[in-house]
Amino acid sequence: MSKIALGGAIDLHCHFGPESVIGTPHSVDAFEAASDAAALGFAAIVLKSHDFPSNAVAHAVSTAVPDVRVYGSICCDFCIGGLNPGAVETALRDGAAIVWLPTISSRQDVENGVAAMLNIPGEGIELLDERGRLKDEVEQILALVEQYDAIVATGHTSRTEHFAVAENFGRRGCLVVTHAMNFGAGPHLTAADCVELASLGAYIELAAATCMASHGPGPADVVAAINAIGPDMVVLSTDYGWNDQLPRPAVGLHDYAQALWDAGVGEAQLREMACDNPARLLRIDPAT
Repeated sequence: MSKIALGGAIDLHCHFGPESVIGTPHSVDAFEAASDAAALGFAAIVLKSHDFPSNAVAHAVSTAVPDVRVYGSICCDFCIGGLNPGAVETALRDGAAIVWLPTISSRQDVENGVAAMLNIPGEGIELLDERGRLKDEVEQILALVEQYDAIVATGHTSRTEHFAVAENFGRRGCLVVTHAMNFGAGPHLTAADCVELASLGAYIELAAATCMASHGPGPADVVAAINAIGPDMVVLSTDYGWNDQLPRPAVGLHDYAQALWDAGVGEAQLREMACDNPARLLRIDPAT
């Protein structure tokens, strides 16, 4: 079996501990996540926490592990006040690369049972008002992300909310549809949904945690989705780090790419999805 090399890879979806809201032992802390990525020649990682904005952690880890870029992000969950433009702008001023729309605090995760499993109270956060339009706070957050040249990630929001955000922001900013084809948390988007969202300008994240989950699609299904969407609009990431029963993120991305290689994806396509497209979203040159 041939081995794929992924020097210059970027993981936009890297969890780290501690993170009390998830309630599972994490596989890595931020320093370990960055050290693993540097050892495998990655260009960058983006740290994600449901508990707090991760910019300060990213800055400290970047100093300790200078061979890989480390970026922070913010999740618009209850821990930061939900759809909180003030908190989002502070995080963006501090260098956040990604603003995640509600994840485990979303109304969608209340409806699919994830919030209850994590003991998260309340009815969940919705992006749309009673008329079916994006709430003013969402519009403000999207405008801030555009102003600061950052990325919006769709989080665990509903299918309807995904399309509303994509129609508003897909062509004017950097938008990533996250947890695509994940049949646990989030909206349970199909490959056909992903094709339509990509046509609106959104990049589609196909994460290792989705592909490797027992309830999710296998490598052959992911390959079919890549072929339907087009690798120019796909981002490979891990969504690992939040559970020590799953691979550590950097190794997990490498193993995921290997599984897709074995299933028929070419090396040029893998590099486009794991290196070039994330670098374009972050506005960096992975070779420097």
